[in-house]
Order: sequence, then C-alpha cells, then structure tokens
Amino acid sequence: MRQVGRNVGISLMLVLGLLLAGCGQEQKKENEQLKAQVASLQKENADLKAGAMSLKGDNEAMKKQIDEMKHHMEQMQMKGGKAAKKK
Repeated sequence: MRQVGRNVGISLMLVLGLLLAGCGQEQKKENEQLKAQVASLQKENADLKAGAMSLKGDNEAMKKQIDEMKHHMEQMQMKGGKAAKKK
C-alpha cells in the first residue's frame, strides 16, 4: 500500500513538474515580449518628456514675445495720444 501511494505521489510530482516546465518556455517568451514592450514604452516616455520640454520652451518664448508686443502697443498708444492732443 505504501508503494502505491509513493508511486502515485511521484507520478503527480512528475506530471506537475512537466506542466511547469512546459509553462516555463511560454513564460520566458512572454517575459521577453513584455521586456521589449517596457523598453519601447520607456523610449516613448523619454521622447514625450523631451517634446514636453520643447513645448515649454516654445511657450516661454511666446509669452516673452507677447509681453514685448504689449509693451510696444502701449508705447504706440501713448505716442498716438500725444499726437492727437497736439492737433
């Protein structure tokens, strides 16, 4: 009786081991695919961060340009107001 129980136990362990070994190959393949996806997403993330920094720089340059235009417009209005008072 002990021998039968031992054989059944060993058989179950072998079956389980074979199942896990078979799944191991699939897991390795899936793991490699996931690693490739992670690398791709990290590159995309870095590219997006660089793009965001570029846009921030463009935004700051445009704000400066708008401020300069507002200042120039105020100067033009002041000159226009003085000319109207002289007439």
